[in-house]
Order: sequence, then structure tokens, then C-alpha cells
Amino acid sequence: MRHRAKGAFTIDRKSGRRNHFVVTTVTGVAPAVSMVRSLRREKPDLHLYVVQGGSRSHELGYREELEQAAAESGGWLIYVPAVSRPWEDPEWKGERGRAEDVLRKHLDGAGFTPENCTAYLCGHPQMIENGKGILLRRGFDRAQIHVEVYWMPPKADKAAAS
Repeated sequence: MRHRAKGAFTIDRKSGRRNHFVVTTVTGVAPAVSMVRSLRREKPDLHLYVVQGGSRSHELGYREELEQAAAESGGWLIYVPAVSRPWEDPEWKGERGRAEDVLRKHLDGAGFTPENCTAYLCGHPQMIENGKGILLRRGFDRAQIHVEVYWMPPKADKAAAS
């Protein structure tokens, strides 16, 4: 894992929305880390909610840094790590389930609505598709949902022909 997160996936400040909900899986956390590092240098007038999903806890890169940033944020940052295979990680005591399930659970509890929130999805293509579906059904406009796909799964017809 790189010490320095890289990417051009940034906080949407043009919309005027103060709430930002970021959902990531495994290496898709890099843009969220970059956002957090940038925001820590200022006194942000916004709320950032980061959900990071992985199959097992050892896949949650930058977890310690994000936990520390949230603890020191004064409330502008909430970090929720989640494990989708807790039976393979018996010591895990945090959230359980896929990242998009944790999105569904926490979106309402955070008080984030289509009127006051921009969403960001980064990581596994299926999580991104599922997350977009959840957000669209809750009334988010496509323009409020920013995505960054790290890789594309092979198309079924191409994979079958191989």
C-alpha cells in the first residue's frame, strides 16, 4: 500500500451541499484518504462520512489513519469500516456486511438526504452499481453521485468465448 494516496476524485464544493457520503471497497479507499488528508489541513465547513468495506479486516488499508482522523476531527469526519466475511475474521467487532448494505443502514441515520448530500462510490464495480441503485431509489440525482471505477469485470459473453 502506498504511503501517499493519489487521484483526482475530489470533494464537490460547487454544489453547495455540506454533507458528503463516501463508500469504498478495498483499494478504492485511496481517494477518500486523499480527501481526508486535504480536509485535515483546513477547518472544513462540511461533514464527510466514509464507509470502507472489505472481505476481512486486514484488507482495510489506511484504517488506523482514518480512525485517528475521525477521532481528532471534532465531528466533521465519521469513519465506518465494515467486513463482509466476519466468519473468516472472528476477532472483528465492527460493522458487518457489504459496503452498500452499510451505506443503506447509515445514510438515513446520518440525516443525509438528496437535498443536502453528495455521494461518492469508489471500488468494486458491483458495489458501485448496487450503491447507485440504492441512492437513485432514495431520490438522488445522477449528478449527485460521483463514481470512480478501478477496474471493469469481463463481459460474460467475452469470458465464455475465451
